[in-house]
Amino acid sequence: MSEKTPKEIFVNKIAEYFENFGIISAGNSLDSEKLEKFYILYKEVTQWNKKINITAITSENEFIKKHIMDSAFLFKIFDKKKKSIMDIGSGAGFPGIVLNILNPALNIVSIESVLKKCNFQKNISRKLNLQNFNCLNLNIFSYKDFNESLDAITTRAAFNANELINLIEKLDFKKNLDLYLFLSTLDEAEKIADFKYKAKLIQLDRILFYKTDYLDFKNKKNSFRLIAKYTAASK
Repeated sequence: MSEKTPKEIFVNKIAEYFENFGIISAGNSLDSEKLEKFYILYKEVTQWNKKINITAITSENEFIKKHIMDSAFLFKIFDKKKKSIMDIGSGAGFPGIVLNILNPALNIVSIESVLKKCNFQKNISRKLNLQNFNCLNLNIFSYKDFNESLDAITTRAAFNANELINLIEKLDFKKNLDLYLFLSTLDEAEKIADFKYKAKLIQLDRILFYKTDYLDFKNKKNSFRLIAKYTAASK
């Protein structure tokens, strides 16, 4: 019996995680083509990281858990009727690239202010043949082209709660949207929901708690993370 190749080991780990966490049953099939794209994504990140700092997380297990799986958890709470989502401050493309691998029909606009990271996203989207993915190299506060086709906005690691409140207030969207915010605590989620916005109406809809391997160094223990779903509208 021959030994498994590095790619086989990698994709088997991902398939096992998806099954164990029930993400496949959340309406996202995981065929061999998608599994291979995750491997290509990982290899490309590690290659770019030798010359350009794209992400601090490059070990195989950490990459799977803290980038791929952490991003994929969004699909457990994501409204499947939504067709278009903006990913703000996605760095190397998380969660946007992961979302598009899992659902190629989902239109994704990634807003990334760091040019080298946006260039990486453009490169990997070509390699993975992601037809409905586009990265724009700009600061979100200068973005004004919110059109009627945009259904939702997400951001995973770019802002703290106070910055998110400021971001929500300043976003120039014209219709009701869903906001999917990756947060660390319930207090953050409630602070965002309870803030008295001048130009926006924000309502907390759902919260998904999930266990990760992120270490809470203060308490020396692993911690839960959460994704909070809000509905947002202009007053």
